[in-house]
Amino acid sequence: MKLYLVSPSDGVLEHWAKALKKYCPIKIKIINELNRPSDGIIFWDDVATFDDELHYTLKCDACHVMVFSMVPDFYKAQQLLAMGVSGYGNAMMHESHLQSAYQTIEEGKMWLHPDFIAMLMLQLVQTKPKAVELHSALEKLSLREREIAILLARGMTHNEVSEKLTITVRTIKAHCTSIYDKLEVKDRLALSVLLHS
Repeated sequence: MKLYLVSPSDGVLEHWAKALKKYCPIKIKIINELNRPSDGIIFWDDVATFDDELHYTLKCDACHVMVFSMVPDFYKAQQLLAMGVSGYGNAMMHESHLQSAYQTIEEGKMWLHPDFIAMLMLQLVQTKPKAVELHSALEKLSLREREIAILLARGMTHNEVSEKLTITVRTIKAHCTSIYDKLEVKDRLALSVLLHS
């Protein structure tokens, strides 16, 4: 899958290009009609964001856009996710995080910094799910899977669930695979959204 790096900043472009060189990125200063990608993954510096261009690019089903900011903001992340971006992060984050973001988006999943995921999950936990919908989702699971799903949806980590239920992390992960398959979700965040929507 082609990778496009879009930023007016040479420093940001070089940082991204160095971290992602094995993916053969294409560097673009500013997107316009002539160089707008029609497919692939786009790492988009929000300094270069023109709302119309971003909206138009997001409408292209073959494009997956991750937006970066020098100073990431949780509320901006929420707005961008609602618009349809595949991820949001710090423009100068560590190379390993950039690579992880690319690989996650290439797999068709969303990428957010773990702190933002925790904040989103906390927000979801504070909303009360409708009892009927929650019951309907949970009845697909075994009793143990329900326990684990509820704890994960509350924002607990695999290690915390393991300690609470006194079972191994490996067993928790096996249950998670089954939970995600049965509920047709991809990860903990999607599980939390489902159980708190």
